Amino acid sequence: MLKLLKLSFLILFILLTGCSSISKYDDHEPAAIVKGKEISIGDLRFLYPDDTALDYLEWTINIELVKQEVKEMGIDIPEKLEVDGVWFAELPPKNTKDVGGKQIRKYAESQAKKLNMSPEKFQKEYAKRINEQNVYLVTYVEKKLGKKINSEEMTVEIDEEVHHLLKELVQENKDEIKVLINRPIP
Repeated sequence: MLKLLKLSFLILFILLTGCSSISKYDDHEPAAIVKGKEISIGDLRFLYPDDTALDYLEWTINIELVKQEVKEMGIDIPEKLEVDGVWFAELPPKNTKDVGGKQIRKYAESQAKKLNMSPEKFQKEYAKRINEQNVYLVTYVEKKLGKKINSEEMTVEIDEEVHHLLKELVQENKDEIKVLINRPIP
């Protein structure tokens, strides 16, 4: 159902590039605090390449706000998580011919090396975290817009509304967001 949406988010995370470096920070150092919840440098480094991780701080703050908002709405998310059934938790084979599969494998191998873990273990944990983000985001957007997101076309149609919702959420909570590294929220 949301397979295309999840793939879109996964590919987006992998393909976007930037020029920031996170290597000067310790993994345990907080990058931001969002309504009392810490986002560590390690959280960013796990999900994103070092040269672009800081570029995703704003997105990570948005997702943390969304998670907290959904919890405050009293929506039971664990029922919606497909932890064991996440389709991209399995690493594509080394000899895959699929371009997307090759990109996923290359990314997993690179991140796993950096994090001192196997590519398979990295991919499983990465998929779990991305799936959790997607479930919270989709749940939040569906609740706020009052409609189900059930296709990739629909995600394109509501992109502007989602952007507005996230911007509004950040604005409502700006006093409870503390960025602790040199990356201000625009």
